Amino acid sequence: MIKKMGKQVANNREMQEVMYLRFDKGKWYILSEPKSLGLVKKDYLPIGNRLVYPKKWGRKKAAEVLLGALISDSEGVLTITNERLAYLNKLKEEVIEW
Repeated sequence: MIKKMGKQVANNREMQEVMYLRFDKGKWYILSEPKSLGLVKKDYLPIGNRLVYPKKWGRKKAAEVLLGALISDSEGVLTITNERLAYLNKLKEEVIEW
């Protein structure tokens, strides 16, 4: 028995672009380029230093989302690193007193 697939009834594809960071000649740049039609997503989250986003957002909103996520991730890493550094220095002081 062959099952027929239903018809697509919603327009769930949109033009997308990809934005990414690039380091060239001592300076960081935010670049974007067209991607293709892609499925509409509930959330657009950066992966690494790249963000696939709907073209209708525009470069400014995409850059704000990308940089906001990267800054948030870096601040989290910095917080964890500072906490680790604090307890390692405390342990080092205890070892000196042995």
